[in-house]
Formats: sequence, C-alpha cells, structure tokens
Amino acid sequence: MPRIRIDAARLNRSLDELGRFGETPEGMQRIAFSPADIQGREYTIGLMRQAGMEVRIDPAGNIIGRRPGSEPGLPAIAMGSHTDTVPSGGKYDGALGVMGAVECVQTLTDSNIALRHPVEALVFTNEEGTSFHRWLIGSRAMAGLLEAEDRDPVDDVGVTLTTRMADIGGDWPRAAEATRRTDELAAYFELHIEQGPTLHQSGTPIGVVTGITGRATFEVEIIGTANHAGTTPMTHRHDAMVSASKLVLAINKMAADLEICRVSTVGSIEAHPNAVNVIPGTVKIGLEFRDLSMDALAAGEKELRRAAAQICQEDGVRMEIYRHRFTNSVPIENEMQDLVEAASNQAGLANMRVPSGAGHDAQAIATITKMAMLFVPSTDGISHAPQEYSTPEDCANGTQVLLELLMLADDRL
Repeated sequence: MPRIRIDAARLNRSLDELGRFGETPEGMQRIAFSPADIQGREYTIGLMRQAGMEVRIDPAGNIIGRRPGSEPGLPAIAMGSHTDTVPSGGKYDGALGVMGAVECVQTLTDSNIALRHPVEALVFTNEEGTSFHRWLIGSRAMAGLLEAEDRDPVDDVGVTLTTRMADIGGDWPRAAEATRRTDELAAYFELHIEQGPTLHQSGTPIGVVTGITGRATFEVEIIGTANHAGTTPMTHRHDAMVSASKLVLAINKMAADLEICRVSTVGSIEAHPNAVNVIPGTVKIGLEFRDLSMDALAAGEKELRRAAAQICQEDGVRMEIYRHRFTNSVPIENEMQDLVEAASNQAGLANMRVPSGAGHDAQAIATITKMAMLFVPSTDGISHAPQEYSTPEDCANGTQVLLELLMLADDRL
C-alpha cells in the first residue's frame, strides 16, 4: 500500500466551516436537534457525498456514510464521533473525530485506493445528552443498549424525542432497528481531543487511549435546622451549609489526597431557603467519582458514606445519600492500543498511553466490536468551554494517525 497523506488545509477548513453552525460570542450552541445541529449535520452529509460515500440516516438519527471495500463479504471498519455540542461549548469536541473520518475517506478517494473492508464514517446523535438529559442516544441505539427511560422522553420545553428525531431524519419508534449485528463491524476508531492537560503539558502529539473511565453519580441531601441568622448563637446551630461544606472537602480529598479514585467532583449545590438572613435548613449536592476501576468507584462510595456519617455525628445533622447511575468503565484491548501506537509510529509521531476521563460514543460501540481511541492535545487542557482549542497541526497529526490506523486495520484485522 503506498504511503498517502491527508490534506491538512482541507481538514482544518472543514473544522472551521462546521464551527460556524451554532457559533456565538459565548461559545458553541450546536445543541442536539437544534437548527444549528441540523445545519451542521447537513454540511457533514455534503462532505461525505463529495468523498464518494453513500449516505443514510438510521432510525436513531445516526448519519452513516459508507465507502465499499474491494473484497465482498468483509465487515466494515468504522470511524466517527458526534457534531452536537454542550451549551457554550467548543469547536473541537466530537467535531474533530467526524471531520477527521471524512478526511480519511476523501484522501482514499483522491488517491484512488480501495481498502479490502468497507469504510464507514459515523455521526452519532445527541452524544452530549444536553437534550432530554439522555446521553449517547445514537451510539447506544446502534449498540442495542437503549433503556426503558429512553423510550420517548420529553425535553425541557415539552417536546418528545420522537418529534425531535423526525426533524433530523430519524424515526424513534423504530429505534431498535438501528442496532447493528456484531458481525457488521470489524472495528471502530474514534479520534478526539484529549479534554485534559496531559498531552499538552508533556508536548506529546498523540495519546493512545487505554480505556474510558467509569462514572458513579450521587445526590446527597443534608438536613439541618433553619433558624434566624441574627439571633441563633453559633453554639446552637445545625447549619446544613456548614456540614455540606465539610462533605464537599471530604469528597475532594478522596481523589486529591487519599487517591481512592482518579477524580472526585461536587458539581451542583442547592440551599434552602437560600436567604442571606436564614441559616440553611437543607442543602442538596450532586457529585460524581470517575476511575478505570469499578472497585475504585465502590471504594469511593464507601468513603462517602463513612465521611457523611462522621459529619452527621459531629454536627447533629442528617444526610440522605441517593445512589444514581453507575456507568461501567471500558478498558481498551492491548491489541488495539498497540495498533494505535503502530499507526502513530508509522506517521513519525511520538505517543503516550493515557486514560479517557470523559465519556465517548466509543464506550457504547465497544459492546459490539473492537474499539480504539486516539487523542490529540487540548491547549491548556480546556474543553466544554469557548476557549477549547487544538492547533491545526495537532488536528492534522491526529487525522494522519487515524488514516494510518485505518490502513493497518484493513491489513491486519
């Protein structure tokens, strides 16, 4: 197979053009099912067709561009990601994986090279989960992982998923028909920005992803006693906010000092009655733990309950801990990590192995086929924010490695 190179200028031009859909001074607003999302999807479909792909939209709204292979009967090698963004997000999360996949196919077409396997470029629906608060909708549908709560949820303005899905060419009542058989795909590859600082700080151009971390989420309600802020002595208070603050620090310590899990975060807090002249009677916090080890997540829950019990005893408050969703971690097979490393070496680019602290469509698709991911640096580790940025050189490097990976997989799988 002759050595071929992607067109870096064309790749970065497509990223810029896609980034105009939903762009605002406050960041990207290309929320799933929004007019900007629909425009971005139509733009991507146009690029797929230019690259010689046959394009279809499955009942879950996933866009599937397909280029035939030279050997009949072989399963497809798929690449892709998502084009929806979080509110006030960045231009590279998800978009790079999609534009990189399309650029790889366009490069093969330009070079008149036919791979043995068919190649698919995928755009998954509503990866971020902002709409309907149900994430990985498209990839979970493709993997046969939909749950009862996914049947027909309603968004924040009262519109059903069935209605929204029709707007993008899907047919949600037939979502089960989006499920792919395990023999349809030989492998799935996802190029992504790291969304963390490791590659940027080390100056390493390519990250070989070792796995996608599991996630455990909880809500804790701290119940104290509301009382007058001016007349209640400090020694007679059962201040739910003070107790909540102690718990927040304990949760931070679990990862920062005790290293029970990789990261621990309190991301939401709600006080009642939320008045400056009233001692808070109740406080609710939302928190999560993430780690590649599910045992570490279980240990985090155990320490959470121990710390809460201790604070209750010391402060004379009560705490109710509500255990919400546990998302399983997804280790990536050593064989697939080695394949990404070989592709990076073939492109002449240094690499290092890193875990993914964020969730991705790849974790759903991993249940039906072999999967690998590769990262490129995020400047200063920023993501899900308007300042999210990966340099044109890094985007091109990642796409070149994706192309090398595709061709290695075509030969070896």
